[in-house]
Amino acid sequence: MLAQLTTYIADRVRLTDTELQRVLSCFHLLKAKKNELVGRTGEPSRRMFFVNKGCLRVYYIKPDGREATRRFAFENSFSTSLTSFIDGSLLKEDTQAVEPSELLYMHREDFYALVDTIPAWGIFYRGFLEYAYLTNTKRLEDVITLNPRERYQLLLKENPEMVLRLPNKLVANYLNITQEALSRIKSGM
Repeated sequence: MLAQLTTYIADRVRLTDTELQRVLSCFHLLKAKKNELVGRTGEPSRRMFFVNKGCLRVYYIKPDGREATRRFAFENSFSTSLTSFIDGSLLKEDTQAVEPSELLYMHREDFYALVDTIPAWGIFYRGFLEYAYLTNTKRLEDVITLNPRERYQLLLKENPEMVLRLPNKLVANYLNITQEALSRIKSGM
């Protein structure tokens, strides 16, 4: 159960065996059903998730009730709502298991205790923050500067798994286009 997580961590930072065991001991298993919410608007983000199996979707509910997908997290990736996780504010987005998912999670307090006591975990965290910043900035740039066809082509190039595994409704939502527009783009390729 911890093999993927161990490899993920070891690929990014060097921990002693004792430090690694301490980090791993902070993770707990959560088996989420399809469509189950593991983070809800209005609550603080108290957990950092590692996706062992499945997929998480982080999305907003607009005032008109429509959803806007911010990101997906597939196997071998971490996910949390960083703003809330960092400052303890209430979530403005939901996190949903798109598929039956096997998640490993660490409580916020444990995460920061490790940052304070294991220097390599602080380096791990910095890498996570830098990756999140780059990913979020690139996504924003793409939504602002690329047309829908270009966004879809980029998605196919950079993350074809998303197109293969997820329903068109979710792919279109992530691309910030309608399902009909996505169908037209696909049929024109």
